[in-house]
Amino acid sequence: MKRIFWVYLALLLLGLVVLAWPEANDVMMLQFSETHGPSKIDLAGILIIMMGYLPMVKEVWKHSSEIKTYIGIRSWNILLAVTFISMAGIAWGLYAMSDITLWISVIVATISQAILVRIAYRRT
Repeated sequence: MKRIFWVYLALLLLGLVVLAWPEANDVMMLQFSETHGPSKIDLAGILIIMMGYLPMVKEVWKHSSEIKTYIGIRSWNILLAVTFISMAGIAWGLYAMSDITLWISVIVATISQAILVRIAYRRT
């Protein structure tokens, strides 16, 4: 794998650490409800995650024809559908404040996207 992949992965992990870091106060930049909403630290963590995530998405898109050949068009469509449905589940879990929906969707999205990223970076 390219060395840059490991940089992207490190950014993802650093962003997750920042996102999970406990807050000293409950100041929220956006407020979804009285108790839910991202703070400045959460938004910084999301920004760091995106710095690692978006280049991986670009690489999957760039190698999409190779991925389709490698796993088949049907599997490609299934992985994309699972990814988009689970991302919608994440949004719904945040909106409805349903932790079980949120975390199941996060796990499913992570697994489906990891498969695509692994295949995209397999020869590099």
